Amino acid sequence: MIGLYIALAILGLLILIIILKALTFKDKTNLKQAVEKEVDDTVVNELCTLLKFKTVSHIDSALTDFSVFQDYINKVKEMYPLVFSKCEFTQTKEYAIKLKLKGESSEKPTVLMSHYDVVPTTEGWKHDPYLGEVVDGSVYGRGAVDTKSTMVCALRALENALKNNYVPKNDLYLCFGANEEVYGDSQVKIVEEMKKEGIKPALVFDEGGGITKNAFPGVKEDTAFLGVVEKGMCNVKLSIDGNGGHSSTPRKNGPTVQLARALDQLEKHPMKPKFTRTTLKMVDIMGRHSSFGLKVVFANMWIFKGLLKKLFTILSADTRALLTTTFAFTLIQGGTATNIIPNHVEANINVRIAPFNTVEEVIKHIKKVIKNDNIKIEVSDINKMYKECDFDLEAYKKVENIVYKTYNDTVAAPFIMLGGTDARHYNEVSDCVIRFSPMKVTNEERNGMHGLDEQLKVESLKKGLVFYENLLEVL
Repeated sequence: MIGLYIALAILGLLILIIILKALTFKDKTNLKQAVEKEVDDTVVNELCTLLKFKTVSHIDSALTDFSVFQDYINKVKEMYPLVFSKCEFTQTKEYAIKLKLKGESSEKPTVLMSHYDVVPTTEGWKHDPYLGEVVDGSVYGRGAVDTKSTMVCALRALENALKNNYVPKNDLYLCFGANEEVYGDSQVKIVEEMKKEGIKPALVFDEGGGITKNAFPGVKEDTAFLGVVEKGMCNVKLSIDGNGGHSSTPRKNGPTVQLARALDQLEKHPMKPKFTRTTLKMVDIMGRHSSFGLKVVFANMWIFKGLLKKLFTILSADTRALLTTTFAFTLIQGGTATNIIPNHVEANINVRIAPFNTVEEVIKHIKKVIKNDNIKIEVSDINKMYKECDFDLEAYKKVENIVYKTYNDTVAAPFIMLGGTDARHYNEVSDCVIRFSPMKVTNEERNGMHGLDEQLKVESLKKGLVFYENLLEVL
């Protein structure tokens, strides 16, 4: 009986500790009331104008009309005369734009970046993809979200500031890529020049996580996700050769079946999930704004970390991708006729590599899971992983504070960027690369980025301009 009493006492103490930690698990950010600013339609009209330019990037560059890119640059120069007269302007042969505004110091420069190329469109849009007009309160057209909007906001904010004789505290660079959508090197060339000149930006700011509602369990406030690192990437081709033949006499366990079995095994056996410093910080910040029942979990990660890891992997594709390396089966090729069993079949796996994994670990996992020496494995298109931006850095804090200055009832949290951006190249020269598109976007608007009917609400665009204006004040 004494042992039972001791066990109950320990259990009671444990429950008490869990509840007390939940009760004291409160917001640390001291959110301030955002400063409201009036914004006219200038930035809206400018985005509409630039959306009319079909700056479409193609993997096969022979299909890209670069004359449109030059026309776009000429229009930008015309629209922002002060920016181009006060800044040192460079245009690369890849049609990237670099602008440098000399500051009071060169010690802690900032890079504001974006890209103006867009992905091709398909049939099914309600209006012309390059309409460049406001439809039902939203700016409509390819590039409205991804990402001519951030380019226009940065340029308009700087143009407005220069009207008031703005001089940044440190050198300011505006760098706009022209082939981000095809993993091009237009920004690479700019980074190479910075390395040669010894330029080490204190902050690099690019597109990334937006501001979304209902982004975290139990959190009512909007969430601004600041991407402090992005996943690496590679493509893995699995291929197998074997006896095909006529479909009237199919052999057992042919190459198609073996490849299908391998893909099925990889789907059933993903790589192990893991919390990183970034995801733990995100949970810590968001958890403080969640309902009390969930705070019990988030405040006591020392007990519930394993449970939460499991929940993240089954809750949604987004939460699962935050904690693990993912495999997407994208290209399946083989047969050429309906009555012929192919001798050769292959599949491409687009792998998005978590910061704690390596390409070597990915290949080792694939071999272990598929257990088939007949399947050939080839790796290509490797984008290496980079270090996470330390969210205790002054530069990160500046961006975080501007979120709170611009938006009411919004929580800022670091996260892992799931997609790829040009920002990764700047990790070569900067310790703080942040990926954040400072506009509120709905799931529908996000889905339109590479899909149909891409559009951005006028009010979201105007608020994005306010964010950039606020940011310039502290750079």
